[in-house]
Amino acid sequence: MKPSLLQWLVCPQDRGRLELTDGTETNGEIQSGTLLCATCSSQYPIVRGVPRFVRSDDYASSFGLQWNRYPELQLDSRNGTHFSRDRFYSITEWRPPALEGRLILDVGCGAGRFAEIGLSDGAEVVGVDLSSSVDAAYKNLGSHPRFHCVQASIYDLPFADATFDYGYCIGVIQHTPDPRKAVESILPKIKVGGKVGLWIYELNWKAFVGTVGFKYLLRPVTRRLDFEQTAKLSSGLERTFWPVTRWGRRHGFIGKLVMRMLPVSCAHLHSVPLSDTHFREWVQLDTLDMYSPQHDHPQTFARVKAWLEGANFQVEPRHPHGGISITARRLG
Repeated sequence: MKPSLLQWLVCPQDRGRLELTDGTETNGEIQSGTLLCATCSSQYPIVRGVPRFVRSDDYASSFGLQWNRYPELQLDSRNGTHFSRDRFYSITEWRPPALEGRLILDVGCGAGRFAEIGLSDGAEVVGVDLSSSVDAAYKNLGSHPRFHCVQASIYDLPFADATFDYGYCIGVIQHTPDPRKAVESILPKIKVGGKVGLWIYELNWKAFVGTVGFKYLLRPVTRRLDFEQTAKLSSGLERTFWPVTRWGRRHGFIGKLVMRMLPVSCAHLHSVPLSDTHFREWVQLDTLDMYSPQHDHPQTFARVKAWLEGANFQVEPRHPHGGISITARRLG
């Protein structure tokens, strides 16, 4: 934890000011210590450089396990592509110059895939995640002078209201117990005039065919499995269908269409210039990500739009990037 992070943190219990006690600092990073609330005396430990505002991963434990198993795979700087960068900007429809000098909240930061994009374009990024994936994010990006990381619940974000210029939450909302409450917990943290970007699974006919259809068909089974059992299932599916996915990657539109009909998450990677090794690992990761979450609650665009407008956000025209890609500006 960088000392500068303290200026934005508050106690999630009563929004009181936090004070650092017994801090141990190494090379400008506070590796251990305690954050003490000046009003209610609640205490929050700093462990391995990350402030911890929750005692467990709760419903998000599978994400912590998966991102610590595949900590670098989706980072553009490690896989040699610009896939994450393209995905981030196609979802939000923001422009890189707009992020320079901004303070940005990354909700559900995982291993830091999208935080890396904001940092590369000059933003200061605060990543927050309920799961132990914050350890992977800190390992990947903690040395960057403008990256901060916090382990906390989306429902009790430890930041004062109207703190951030921008905020985004990509691929997370549907995996929370109460998606509406999750969205409404993020919105107050954005400044007036600031923007929020969300990407959420969409509830439509596509959720019942092809790869996504297999997910909901098998979820009654996979929800009874523990993480390691689900990981074995995901790896087994990847191995079984590898001859088909290998063929599909080399056969254009028809190949991609075939890949969309498989019980492994691979079609979105069809044109990404990954080596066979990285491609197979990514398919294993995304298939595990598809089958392992405790919660999976797709939404409709109209419903999410209503949540934003109810919080006095002006919603921009719908983006074409699959699922629910939605961006809005806070009016007041």
